Order: sequence, then structure tokens, then C-alpha cells
Amino acid sequence: MLHNNVEIFMNLKKISRRELLKKSISSLPFLALPNFSFSQSSFDVVVIGAGASGLSATAELLSKGKSVLCVEAMNRIGGRCHTDNSIFGVPYDMGAHWLHNYSGNQIAKYGKKHKDEFNIYRDPDNALVFDGQKKVTGFKLYNLYKKLEEYKYNGVKDVPFMSLIPQRIKKNEWFDTAHQLLGACNPGVDFNEYTLADDHLNYKNIGAGDGFVKEGYGTLLAHYRKGVPVKLNTLVKEIQWDGKGVKVETNQGTISAKVCVVTVSTGVLSSDKIKFKPALPLEKYEAFDGISLCTYNHITLKLREEFYKTFKIKPDVYFSPRIITKTPSPKGYCGTLRLHKSNLSYFDVGGQFAKDLEAEGTKASIDFVINSLRSTFGSEFDNYLIKAHATRWGQNQYTTGSYSSAKPGKAHLRKVLKSPVGDRIFFAGEATSINFATVHGADLSGKRVVKDVIKIARI
Repeated sequence: MLHNNVEIFMNLKKISRRELLKKSISSLPFLALPNFSFSQSSFDVVVIGAGASGLSATAELLSKGKSVLCVEAMNRIGGRCHTDNSIFGVPYDMGAHWLHNYSGNQIAKYGKKHKDEFNIYRDPDNALVFDGQKKVTGFKLYNLYKKLEEYKYNGVKDVPFMSLIPQRIKKNEWFDTAHQLLGACNPGVDFNEYTLADDHLNYKNIGAGDGFVKEGYGTLLAHYRKGVPVKLNTLVKEIQWDGKGVKVETNQGTISAKVCVVTVSTGVLSSDKIKFKPALPLEKYEAFDGISLCTYNHITLKLREEFYKTFKIKPDVYFSPRIITKTPSPKGYCGTLRLHKSNLSYFDVGGQFAKDLEAEGTKASIDFVINSLRSTFGSEFDNYLIKAHATRWGQNQYTTGSYSSAKPGKAHLRKVLKSPVGDRIFFAGEATSINFATVHGADLSGKRVVKDVIKIARI
């Protein structure tokens, strides 16, 4: 998921977060550029990355009459917002899923205008809480959340959130579960890696609530940016900015442009996969590292209809089993059951535990969830399972993670991250947005960077 401001409603209605179109995102209408010689072309702007931000920046530049080339290392557009229809036979969002800031989300508004093609609806906020095999009201979890919330909003301190929580709270029997919901399944990091200052200093709400799109967020994004030209399978190796303009070296040739807009993840930038010649100012590298990517994955199960009928599970219900791990990183998940009235249920993991599961492999991730569900619904749960899949965003070389979260003590670096260098290299992407860790935030950053390019570079 990309970022979400968590709220637990009275009776623990789920914490707010973060089949009409039977097409994969790659088959939706966008313009894949044919092969051509980069050396024979020069552009006003080259945009690196065709996720939400890169697509947005490219569309804005084209609307202003600028010559622009958007290049993408993967064989598809969308970045971390991607809908797959082949794995389960229904839309499956492998990355971003929630339409955060729903009432103000510009992509959600676009989907509503195309109601003949998209089913956009508000998150119903239903919740299901279990303590072992017993269904409970969730009031204990809610009350603990309210106590944690008091510490969360008691001033802005750029320190690990865990250090602000009293021991008596940590001893609460529901603490690990609350930690899972408020940490691993929200900013995507555990409390010892989470700083309140990131939200207080850098995030701005532009709307209330969350929403869903039945056809998949990736499908919606592709439709929203249909017609935007993108050169796929183009891996950027080096950006030279020591002369006039910029030269971008790729696996398919060198691109010349007046200005470069970089929209790739901070994980890719901190890994030095893209070289800068000359090197960027040191504070930029500090920002790449300080605004790091969390690990947040879907472990998704397709279950028989009998499961949902037997346990009377409503569509789009949030499932929280009590977990007791007494470890710095809670070993649990946040479930979303029967999405869009389909037979798919997501069980999301985040934080260090998600990294550990990734390292163990897909089977370990799936086995963890199934074993947990057996302990809640009984050994007969296996009879309901049809198919399973686990994402591994931390292992994706083109992203190296899920979405951004500032390390404690580093929240101020988001401003450094989005600042241009030499009036020729500009930065966009969800990590630079006032709605960081969201798709609509990435889209907004693309629009913002174009304003900066035109104002500062004067192209």
C-alpha cells in the first residue's frame, strides 16, 4: 500500500488507510514508442520512470508543447501501481490498492467520471477481530489505539516512535496487534524505525477516507494516462550533467536533453544503480538513504465461496487476529477479505518481518499466512484454498521496496530530496510528494515538478 493516516473507528471499524475491464495493465491504451536512434534525437526533457509520477510529468510537459521522452526500465508502465489479471483470473493489485485521501483524490475523481468502465466506491470500513478462534468486539484493541494516539500527537519529535511509548503500554496484551496495524501495515516500518515527524512535517491531507476500484488501481492509472508515450525496456545507467544540458546513457543509446526529471524510487537512487556525472551534492545522497523504502507485501489467497459463507464474511472487511510475538517487529499481517465481492483476500505484511519473509521465499510467506488462518478457522481451512500468491517488492530490482518512509532523524530530508540540482536535474515521485507513499501523491509530484522545470530551467 502506499501511505495512509490510520484511524480506528469506535467498534474497530477498520483503520483508514493508507471485473468490468478484463485486461491487464500492459494491454491498456498507451503509446509504446518504436525503436529509434537516441543519438539522432534531442529533447527539452527526458523523464526517467513511467510510474504515476513519470506519466504525470510527461503528460504535463506534452500539454505545454514541450518535446519530451519518457523512458522506463520495465516492460510495462505503472511502476508500483500494477494490476494483474492472469494470476487469479480477476483484477489483482500487486502494489498500490487503496484510493487514499478518497474525497480529494484526483485519480478517484477521474474514475468516477468514467463510471461505465470503473466501479469506484468508498471503503465500507467493516472490521473483523479475532482473539484465537473467538470473534471479539475489538474494543480492547481500539482502546489501546487511543492511548497510542495520545503519544503520537503529543508534539513533533524526529525520534523512533517506540521510544515515546511507556512500558505499561508495551505490556498490553493487544500491543503487538496494534503495532502491526499502526506500524508495519501503515508506514510499512516498525515503531523503532518510524518517526512522527515524517507525517507532521511532510504530509498534508487533501481528502478524507479511502476508496477502492474494482477493476484495479493499476488498470485505473493506465486508463488515466492513456496515450502518454513511453519507451519501455530502457534502463538508465548514467546521467551526465557536466556540459550543456544533460546526456542520459541507457542500454539502448544516449539521450540528449536540456533537462532531466528523475522519478525512480529512493531505493534505486540509494543503491547507486544510476550514476551521476559529476556526483550530486552529498546532501542528495543523504536524502536518498534517509528517505528509505519500506517493505510491504500482499500475500493473497483465492478462497472458495463456501469459506465466506460459512464464516459470514462481508465484502471488503478488514481482518485483525490478535498476535503475540514480543519482538521488535510483529510477526503478523493485516487482512482484507473478499475484496470487491470476489474470492480474493489480501494478507499484508510489512516492516522487518516482511523483509525476513521475502528472504525466506514465496513459499515461506504463503505458509505463514495459511498456518495463521488454520489457527483461527481450524484445520479444515485448507479445504477452502484454491490458489495463493505473494509479492516481493523488496526483491524487484526496479523498485527495491514498496513506498517511502523517513528514518528517525531524517524527516527533514524530504525537502532536500525534491530540490533540483544545477537547474538541470529535477526529482519527482511519491517520496517527494505532500501525499507521499500514495499513487495520487506521485501523480501530484509529476505536476509539481513540471512547474519547477518551467520556472527554474526556463525551457
